[in-house]
Amino acid sequence: MVTVPNKHSPRTLQDEVTAAIAALPGVQVVSTKEAARVDGKEIDLLIDAQVKGSPVSIAVEVKASGYPRDVQMAAWQLAPIRHLGGPALLVPLIAAPALSATSRELLRRQGIGYWDAGGSLYLELPWALYWIDRPAPAPRPRRLRTIFRGSAAQVVHALLLEPKRQWHVQDLATRAEAAPSTVHQVFTFLEEQLWAEKQGKGPKAVRVVRDPGALVDAWAEVHSLATYTPHRFHRWTQQPAELLRSATGALDQLGIEYALTLASGAQLVAPFSTQVPRLSLLVPASAEPDHVAELADLRRVDEGETITFLATHERWPLLFRRRLGGSWVASDVQLYLDLWAWPQRGKEQARHLRAERLGY
Repeated sequence: MVTVPNKHSPRTLQDEVTAAIAALPGVQVVSTKEAARVDGKEIDLLIDAQVKGSPVSIAVEVKASGYPRDVQMAAWQLAPIRHLGGPALLVPLIAAPALSATSRELLRRQGIGYWDAGGSLYLELPWALYWIDRPAPAPRPRRLRTIFRGSAAQVVHALLLEPKRQWHVQDLATRAEAAPSTVHQVFTFLEEQLWAEKQGKGPKAVRVVRDPGALVDAWAEVHSLATYTPHRFHRWTQQPAELLRSATGALDQLGIEYALTLASGAQLVAPFSTQVPRLSLLVPASAEPDHVAELADLRRVDEGETITFLATHERWPLLFRRRLGGSWVASDVQLYLDLWAWPQRGKEQARHLRAERLGY
Protein backbone atom coordinates (compact mmCIF):
# COMPACT_ATOMS: atom_id res chain seq x y z
CA MET A 1 0.00 0.00 0.00
CA VAL A 2 1.24 3.51 -0.83
CA THR A 3 0.93 6.09 1.94
CA VAL A 4 0.27 9.53 0.47
CA PRO A 5 1.38 12.53 2.53
CA ASN A 6 -0.42 15.84 2.21
CA LYS A 7 2.48 17.55 0.48
CA HIS A 8 5.19 16.30 -1.88
CA SER A 9 8.38 18.21 -2.50
CA PRO A 10 9.95 17.89 -5.98
CA ARG A 11 12.83 15.92 -4.45
CA THR A 12 10.44 13.51 -2.73
CA LEU A 13 8.56 12.96 -5.98
CA GLN A 14 11.83 12.28 -7.82
CA ASP A 15 12.84 9.68 -5.24
CA GLU A 16 9.41 8.03 -5.30
CA VAL A 17 9.11 7.82 -9.08
CA THR A 18 12.63 6.36 -9.29
CA ALA A 19 11.68 3.71 -6.72
CA ALA A 20 8.44 2.95 -8.56
CA ILE A 21 10.24 2.41 -11.87
CA ALA A 22 12.94 0.29 -10.20
CA ALA A 23 10.21 -1.93 -8.73
CA LEU A 24 8.74 -2.80 -12.14
CA PRO A 25 9.36 -6.37 -13.32
CA GLY A 26 12.27 -6.62 -15.74
CA VAL A 27 13.53 -3.11 -14.94
CA GLN A 28 16.91 -2.21 -13.45
CA VAL A 29 17.77 1.42 -12.73
CA VAL A 30 21.40 2.04 -13.70
CA SER A 31 21.80 5.72 -12.79
CA THR A 32 19.91 8.95 -12.17
CA LYS A 33 20.80 12.57 -12.84
CA GLU A 34 18.94 15.63 -11.62
CA ALA A 35 18.50 18.80 -13.71
CA ALA A 36 19.79 17.06 -16.84
CA ARG A 37 19.69 18.63 -20.30
CA VAL A 38 18.04 16.60 -23.04
CA ASP A 39 17.81 17.94 -26.60
CA GLY A 40 18.48 21.42 -25.27
CA LYS A 41 15.71 21.20 -22.66
CA GLU A 42 16.33 20.99 -18.92
CA ILE A 43 14.66 17.93 -17.39
CA ASP A 44 14.01 17.54 -13.67
CA LEU A 45 15.32 13.96 -13.60
CA LEU A 46 16.92 11.60 -16.12
CA ILE A 47 16.70 7.89 -15.26
CA ASP A 48 18.92 5.49 -17.20
CA ALA A 49 17.63 1.94 -16.95
CA GLN A 50 17.70 -1.51 -18.46
CA VAL A 51 14.22 -2.73 -19.39
CA LYS A 52 14.12 -6.42 -20.23
CA GLY A 53 17.76 -6.25 -21.22
CA SER A 54 17.57 -3.11 -23.41
CA PRO A 55 18.76 0.39 -22.44
CA VAL A 56 16.18 3.14 -21.92
CA SER A 57 16.49 6.75 -20.76
CA ILE A 58 13.41 8.14 -19.01
CA ALA A 59 13.12 11.95 -18.93
CA VAL A 60 11.01 12.86 -15.89
CA GLU A 61 9.24 16.21 -15.57
CA VAL A 62 7.92 16.86 -12.06
CA LYS A 63 4.70 18.90 -11.79
CA ALA A 64 3.29 20.41 -8.60
CA SER A 65 -0.25 19.72 -9.81
CA GLY A 66 -1.71 17.19 -12.18
CA TYR A 67 -4.63 19.16 -13.57
CA PRO A 68 -5.31 18.43 -17.25
CA ARG A 69 -4.36 21.95 -18.37
CA ASP A 70 -0.95 21.75 -16.67
CA VAL A 71 -0.41 18.22 -17.92
CA GLN A 72 -1.33 19.19 -21.48
CA MET A 73 1.20 22.02 -21.49
CA ALA A 74 3.90 19.72 -20.11
CA ALA A 75 3.05 17.07 -22.69
CA TRP A 76 3.46 19.57 -25.54
CA GLN A 77 6.89 20.51 -24.19
CA LEU A 78 8.02 16.91 -23.72
CA ALA A 79 6.67 15.38 -26.94
CA PRO A 80 9.61 16.52 -29.15
CA ILE A 81 12.20 14.69 -27.02
CA ARG A 82 10.55 11.27 -27.43
CA HIS A 83 12.89 9.02 -29.45
CA LEU A 84 11.87 5.41 -29.98
CA GLY A 85 14.27 4.50 -32.79
CA GLY A 86 18.00 3.88 -32.92
CA PRO A 87 20.30 2.95 -30.08
CA ALA A 88 19.35 5.94 -27.88
CA LEU A 89 15.80 5.17 -26.72
CA LEU A 90 14.35 8.16 -24.83
CA VAL A 91 10.84 8.37 -23.35
CA PRO A 92 9.30 11.29 -21.42
CA LEU A 93 7.35 10.79 -18.19
CA ILE A 94 5.37 13.23 -16.05
CA ALA A 95 5.33 12.82 -12.27
CA ALA A 96 2.81 14.62 -10.04
CA PRO A 97 1.22 14.27 -6.59
CA ALA A 98 -2.10 13.37 -8.22
CA LEU A 99 -3.26 12.84 -11.81
CA SER A 100 -6.95 12.90 -12.66
CA ALA A 101 -8.46 10.28 -14.95
CA THR A 102 -8.67 12.94 -17.67
CA SER A 103 -4.97 13.74 -17.30
CA ARG A 104 -4.00 10.08 -17.50
CA GLU A 105 -6.06 9.47 -20.62
CA LEU A 106 -4.59 12.58 -22.23
CA LEU A 107 -1.02 11.37 -21.63
CA ARG A 108 -1.71 7.81 -22.81
CA ARG A 109 -3.14 9.13 -26.07
CA GLN A 110 0.11 11.00 -26.66
CA GLY A 111 2.31 8.08 -25.67
CA ILE A 112 3.80 9.92 -22.70
CA GLY A 113 4.48 8.10 -19.45
CA TYR A 114 3.18 9.17 -16.06
CA TRP A 115 3.35 8.41 -12.36
CA ASP A 116 1.50 9.85 -9.37
CA ALA A 117 1.72 9.48 -5.62
CA GLY A 118 -1.35 7.24 -5.56
CA GLY A 119 0.71 4.56 -7.31
CA SER A 120 -0.58 4.95 -10.87
CA LEU A 121 2.06 4.46 -13.57
CA TYR A 122 2.21 4.27 -17.35
CA LEU A 123 5.34 3.55 -19.37
CA GLU A 124 5.04 2.59 -23.03
CA LEU A 125 8.02 1.10 -24.89
CA PRO A 126 8.22 -0.65 -28.27
CA TRP A 127 8.74 -4.00 -26.53
CA ALA A 128 7.03 -3.49 -23.16
CA LEU A 129 4.04 -1.77 -21.62
CA TYR A 130 3.68 -1.03 -17.92
CA TRP A 131 0.28 0.25 -16.82
CA ILE A 132 -0.86 0.51 -13.20
CA ASP A 133 -4.16 2.31 -12.65
CA ARG A 134 -5.14 3.31 -9.12
CA PRO A 135 -7.51 5.95 -7.70
CA ALA A 136 -6.16 9.48 -7.47
CA PRO A 137 -5.10 10.55 -3.96
CA ALA A 138 -7.81 12.02 -1.74
CA PRO A 139 -7.21 15.82 -2.03
CA ARG A 140 -8.65 16.09 -5.54
CA PRO A 141 -12.23 14.92 -4.77
CA ARG A 142 -12.41 17.27 -1.77
CA ARG A 143 -11.52 20.24 -3.97
CA LEU A 144 -13.85 19.03 -6.70
CA ARG A 145 -16.84 19.15 -4.38
CA THR A 146 -16.29 22.83 -3.60
CA ILE A 147 -17.47 23.97 -7.03
CA PHE A 148 -20.72 22.07 -6.54
CA ARG A 149 -21.70 23.92 -3.38
CA GLY A 150 -22.98 27.38 -2.58
CA SER A 151 -22.72 30.19 -5.11
CA ALA A 152 -20.09 28.27 -7.10
CA ALA A 153 -22.72 25.62 -7.83
CA GLN A 154 -25.05 28.37 -9.06
CA VAL A 155 -22.41 29.33 -11.61
CA VAL A 156 -21.92 25.73 -12.77
CA HIS A 157 -25.69 25.28 -12.96
CA ALA A 158 -26.02 28.31 -15.25
CA LEU A 159 -23.17 27.09 -17.47
CA LEU A 160 -24.70 23.65 -17.93
CA LEU A 161 -28.07 25.11 -18.89
CA GLU A 162 -26.48 27.08 -21.74
CA PRO A 163 -23.37 25.03 -22.60
CA LYS A 164 -22.79 26.63 -26.02
CA ARG A 165 -23.01 30.23 -24.86
CA GLN A 166 -19.98 32.54 -24.77
CA TRP A 167 -20.01 34.16 -21.35
CA HIS A 168 -18.66 37.48 -20.15
CA VAL A 169 -17.89 37.23 -16.45
CA GLN A 170 -20.36 39.91 -15.39
CA ASP A 171 -23.18 38.43 -17.50
CA LEU A 172 -22.65 35.02 -15.93
CA ALA A 173 -22.45 36.52 -12.44
CA THR A 174 -25.80 38.23 -13.00
CA ARG A 175 -27.41 35.10 -14.42
CA ALA A 176 -26.14 32.90 -11.59
CA GLU A 177 -26.80 35.46 -8.84
CA ALA A 178 -23.15 35.17 -7.81
CA ALA A 179 -20.21 37.50 -7.35
CA PRO A 180 -17.81 38.01 -10.31
CA SER A 181 -15.00 36.73 -8.07
CA THR A 182 -16.88 33.44 -7.69
CA VAL A 183 -17.24 33.19 -11.47
CA HIS A 184 -13.47 33.69 -11.84
CA GLN A 185 -12.76 30.99 -9.25
CA VAL A 186 -15.07 28.52 -10.96
CA PHE A 187 -13.52 29.14 -14.35
CA THR A 188 -10.01 28.78 -12.97
CA PHE A 189 -10.92 25.30 -11.78
CA LEU A 190 -12.78 24.36 -14.98
CA GLU A 191 -9.88 25.54 -17.14
CA GLU A 192 -7.45 23.44 -15.08
CA GLN A 193 -9.64 20.42 -15.87
CA LEU A 194 -9.89 21.38 -19.58
CA TRP A 195 -13.67 21.58 -19.14
CA ALA A 196 -13.74 25.27 -20.13
CA GLU A 197 -11.51 27.79 -21.84
CA LYS A 198 -10.96 31.51 -22.13
CA GLN A 199 -11.18 33.09 -25.58
CA GLY A 200 -9.81 36.54 -26.32
CA LYS A 201 -8.14 39.09 -24.07
CA GLY A 202 -9.11 42.11 -22.01
CA PRO A 203 -12.71 43.36 -21.77
CA LYS A 204 -13.71 41.33 -24.84
CA ALA A 205 -12.60 38.01 -23.34
CA VAL A 206 -15.27 35.34 -23.05
CA ARG A 207 -15.42 31.94 -21.39
CA VAL A 208 -16.94 28.85 -22.96
CA VAL A 209 -17.58 25.32 -21.75
CA ARG A 210 -15.54 22.76 -23.68
CA ASP A 211 -16.86 19.54 -22.14
CA PRO A 212 -20.29 19.91 -20.48
CA GLY A 213 -20.70 16.14 -20.39
CA ALA A 214 -17.62 15.66 -18.23
CA LEU A 215 -18.70 18.54 -16.00
CA VAL A 216 -22.20 17.18 -15.35
CA ASP A 217 -20.75 13.69 -14.80
CA ALA A 218 -18.40 15.07 -12.14
CA TRP A 219 -21.29 16.84 -10.42
CA ALA A 220 -23.52 13.76 -10.54
CA GLU A 221 -20.72 11.73 -8.98
CA VAL A 222 -20.77 13.82 -5.79
CA HIS A 223 -24.45 14.86 -5.67
CA SER A 224 -26.59 13.12 -3.04
CA LEU A 225 -30.25 13.31 -2.07
CA ALA A 226 -28.99 13.17 1.53
CA THR A 227 -28.26 16.89 1.24
CA TYR A 228 -32.04 17.44 1.41
CA THR A 229 -34.21 17.07 4.50
CA PRO A 230 -37.30 15.03 3.56
CA HIS A 231 -40.75 15.81 4.97
CA ARG A 232 -43.16 12.98 4.13
CA PHE A 233 -46.93 13.34 3.93
CA HIS A 234 -49.88 11.24 2.81
CA ARG A 235 -53.22 12.00 1.31
CA TRP A 236 -55.35 9.34 -0.31
CA THR A 237 -56.69 10.24 -3.73
CA GLN A 238 -57.53 8.47 -6.93
CA GLN A 239 -56.37 11.50 -8.90
CA PRO A 240 -52.64 12.35 -8.53
CA ALA A 241 -53.30 15.54 -10.45
CA GLU A 242 -55.66 16.67 -7.70
CA LEU A 243 -52.98 16.06 -5.07
CA LEU A 244 -50.53 18.11 -7.13
CA ARG A 245 -52.98 21.00 -7.55
CA SER A 246 -53.78 21.00 -3.85
CA ALA A 247 -50.13 20.96 -2.72
CA THR A 248 -48.82 23.49 -5.20
CA GLY A 249 -51.83 25.71 -4.57
CA ALA A 250 -51.00 25.75 -0.87
CA LEU A 251 -47.34 26.52 -1.60
CA ASP A 252 -48.32 29.39 -3.89
CA GLN A 253 -50.77 30.71 -1.31
CA LEU A 254 -48.04 30.75 1.34
CA GLY A 255 -45.50 32.32 -1.05
CA ILE A 256 -43.11 29.37 -0.80
CA GLU A 257 -40.78 28.63 -3.71
CA TYR A 258 -40.90 25.03 -4.92
CA ALA A 259 -39.92 22.89 -7.86
CA LEU A 260 -41.06 19.43 -8.84
CA THR A 261 -38.16 16.98 -9.10
CA LEU A 262 -37.40 13.27 -9.50
CA ALA A 263 -40.04 11.35 -11.46
CA SER A 264 -42.81 13.88 -10.85
CA GLY A 265 -40.70 16.64 -12.42
CA ALA A 266 -39.21 14.54 -15.21
CA GLN A 267 -42.68 13.37 -16.20
CA LEU A 268 -43.51 16.88 -17.35
CA VAL A 269 -40.40 17.38 -19.52
CA ALA A 270 -39.28 13.90 -20.65
CA PRO A 271 -41.93 11.28 -19.77
CA PHE A 272 -40.39 7.92 -18.89
CA SER A 273 -43.21 5.98 -17.22
CA THR A 274 -46.98 6.10 -17.56
CA GLN A 275 -47.72 6.81 -13.90
CA VAL A 276 -46.00 8.70 -11.08
CA PRO A 277 -47.66 7.58 -7.81
CA ARG A 278 -45.62 9.90 -5.58
CA LEU A 279 -44.78 13.58 -5.80
CA SER A 280 -41.40 15.07 -4.89
CA LEU A 281 -40.97 18.83 -4.49
CA LEU A 282 -37.88 20.86 -3.66
CA VAL A 283 -38.55 23.63 -1.14
CA PRO A 284 -36.26 26.01 0.76
CA ALA A 285 -35.21 24.96 4.26
CA SER A 286 -37.03 28.02 5.62
CA ALA A 287 -40.39 26.61 4.50
CA GLU A 288 -42.74 25.16 7.09
CA PRO A 289 -44.23 22.04 5.49
CA ASP A 290 -46.77 21.57 8.27
CA HIS A 291 -48.44 24.84 7.25
CA VAL A 292 -48.61 23.53 3.67
CA ALA A 293 -50.01 20.24 4.96
CA GLU A 294 -52.77 22.03 6.85
CA LEU A 295 -53.91 23.90 3.75
CA ALA A 296 -53.59 20.87 1.45
CA ASP A 297 -55.14 18.36 3.88
CA LEU A 298 -51.97 16.27 4.16
CA ARG A 299 -51.02 13.97 7.03
CA ARG A 300 -47.39 13.63 8.13
CA VAL A 301 -46.14 10.02 7.95
CA ASP A 302 -42.89 8.09 8.37
CA GLU A 303 -43.62 5.78 5.42
CA GLY A 304 -46.22 5.22 2.75
CA GLU A 305 -46.02 8.86 1.67
CA THR A 306 -47.70 10.17 -1.45
CA ILE A 307 -45.86 13.50 -1.39
CA THR A 308 -42.40 14.47 -0.13
CA PHE A 309 -41.06 17.96 0.39
CA LEU A 310 -37.26 17.98 -0.02
CA ALA A 311 -35.95 20.94 1.98
CA THR A 312 -32.67 22.44 0.78
CA HIS A 313 -30.34 25.00 2.38
CA GLU A 314 -28.80 25.73 -1.03
CA ARG A 315 -30.01 28.26 -3.57
CA TRP A 316 -28.99 26.45 -6.75
CA PRO A 317 -31.59 23.63 -6.75
CA LEU A 318 -34.41 26.17 -7.08
CA LEU A 319 -32.57 28.89 -9.00
CA PHE A 320 -33.51 27.94 -12.56
CA ARG A 321 -36.95 26.41 -12.06
CA ARG A 322 -39.55 27.00 -14.80
CA ARG A 323 -43.35 27.02 -15.02
CA LEU A 324 -44.82 24.02 -16.87
CA GLY A 325 -48.44 22.88 -16.90
CA GLY A 326 -49.33 25.23 -14.08
CA SER A 327 -46.55 24.00 -11.75
CA TRP A 328 -42.95 24.96 -11.08
CA VAL A 329 -40.46 22.32 -12.26
CA ALA A 330 -36.74 22.04 -11.56
CA SER A 331 -34.30 22.72 -14.39
CA ASP A 332 -33.23 19.87 -16.66
CA VAL A 333 -29.81 19.89 -14.99
CA GLN A 334 -31.33 19.69 -11.51
CA LEU A 335 -33.68 16.91 -12.57
CA TYR A 336 -30.76 14.94 -13.98
CA LEU A 337 -28.68 15.31 -10.83
CA ASP A 338 -31.54 14.29 -8.55
CA LEU A 339 -32.59 11.36 -10.72
CA TRP A 340 -29.02 10.07 -10.98
CA ALA A 341 -28.77 10.10 -7.17
CA TRP A 342 -32.15 8.36 -6.75
CA PRO A 343 -31.91 4.60 -6.08
CA GLN A 344 -35.41 3.77 -7.36
CA ARG A 345 -34.91 3.47 -11.14
CA GLY A 346 -33.40 6.93 -11.07
CA LYS A 347 -30.44 6.26 -13.33
CA GLU A 348 -32.66 4.86 -16.10
CA GLN A 349 -34.80 7.97 -16.02
CA ALA A 350 -31.72 10.20 -15.77
CA ARG A 351 -30.23 8.68 -18.93
CA HIS A 352 -33.53 9.16 -20.75
CA LEU A 353 -33.82 12.79 -19.65
CA ARG A 354 -30.20 13.49 -20.57
CA ALA A 355 -30.67 12.11 -24.06
CA GLU A 356 -33.95 13.93 -24.57
CA ARG A 357 -33.16 17.29 -22.98
CA LEU A 358 -29.48 17.94 -22.23
CA GLY A 359 -27.88 16.66 -25.41
CA TYR A 360 -24.40 16.21 -23.93
